[in-house]
Amino acid sequence: MMAGIYNEPPRPDDADNPVKVVISAGTPAAIWEDFEKRFDVKIHEWYAAVEGGLAHNPPGFGPKGSFGKPPEQMLEMKVVDENDEECPPFVRGELVSRMKSGDTTVEYYGKKEESEKKTRGGWLRSGDICHTDENGFFYFDFRKGGGLRRAGDFIQPDFVEKIIGEHPTVSEVCVYGVPASSGAPGEVDLVAAVAPFEGGEVDVPGVIALCRKNLEKNSMPTWFQLKDAIPKTASEKALDRVLRDEFSPDAENVVAV
Repeated sequence: MMAGIYNEPPRPDDADNPVKVVISAGTPAAIWEDFEKRFDVKIHEWYAAVEGGLAHNPPGFGPKGSFGKPPEQMLEMKVVDENDEECPPFVRGELVSRMKSGDTTVEYYGKKEESEKKTRGGWLRSGDICHTDENGFFYFDFRKGGGLRRAGDFIQPDFVEKIIGEHPTVSEVCVYGVPASSGAPGEVDLVAAVAPFEGGEVDVPGVIALCRKNLEKNSMPTWFQLKDAIPKTASEKALDRVLRDEFSPDAENVVAV
């Protein structure tokens, strides 16, 4: 939702509103600072899951882009590698947590094995790939098994979406990956699904020119997928799996860069 609001054409009175604090979970780091300045608001970022795990970053507490730290009196949280060793700062791993009052347990109905795996060793496995900084603040990167790796680099889709979304003809954008045409294992080519404002159309050549001006070559989309609207969940998250299922390089609504 924040990206959708940010993609609206800027107006002189954007900051003339009664909102003071935005409660958010998943503010795209690429637009965080610009969003606060443009609308004269402060972002209070949170992280939480139904099974457990909790952290937050009140305005003025931690760095922009971080979801903060857990409440020390009740919860332990860390980032671990595939051997359950804690990762050093700026190294990605899985976010795990546990209550200080005792081991964390989860019981999925009729799924004993999955339940035990979720809380192996008494730590809740979030399935989220995260990292910390040198001061112990936590940052979300992507869901386990996800991440857009291209030519050995991890691409931050929110930064690519920020640049594309700033074009005046783009209302919505979702950047995702498809298996790389090179065939390299684990590598992707980038697809940018874009949708226009009502009654308009996306100026694809203009968007491509904007990307070439502001993005590194490795972050440049390979294809643009033209949509009337980006499919979303009930909570307004883009359904990239639907876009991926619909994608074909030969489709009429796909433009190669």
